[in-house]
Amino acid sequence: MNSVRVKLAQPLRRGEFEDLRGLVIDEPIELETALLGAVFQGLAWFIDCTFNAAVTFTSTRFLSDGRFDRARFHRGAAFSDAEFQGVACFDQAEFGDAAYLDRITCYGNLSLDRARFAGPVSLQDTQCFGGLWCNETAFSARADIRGLEVHGRTWLVGAALGENTSAPTANRLAGSIRSYGYLWT
Repeated sequence: MNSVRVKLAQPLRRGEFEDLRGLVIDEPIELETALLGAVFQGLAWFIDCTFNAAVTFTSTRFLSDGRFDRARFHRGAAFSDAEFQGVACFDQAEFGDAAYLDRITCYGNLSLDRARFAGPVSLQDTQCFGGLWCNETAFSARADIRGLEVHGRTWLVGAALGENTSAPTANRLAGSIRSYGYLWT
């Protein structure tokens, strides 16, 4: 069986890896209940993956980078309470439904470069200790950023809320973020 669940459930020994890049995943993934909260001990690369069913990474710990570059989430994507000890990278990712990136702790930066959110997104109470990168990020629906805290640079250049891509939109987003570093809008 070549199920992604089987691949994720197999413990790996030092030096082993499971290549998950480019997978098309049709089955729901709920890692919050697996192993009492999943832990990725090395690089977790889901680059170019397509998630056709809902995915739940709630309370998952990434002890290094969690890479979701160019990933496509066609159903809901939940990362609530996840911890990224490296970079949480969602560059050019596409979220077709609700995205829960709330209460995340990122010790590296949270990168949403050119990410597209078609449904509502929550970044409520997320902490980014390495910065927040929202270069040309499109929030087509509601974006809840109450309590979002950024230590490091906050980059909101070209960020769009709804159809509005004007500078006041980025300024409105910036006004809701508690930023302890440089801010670009």
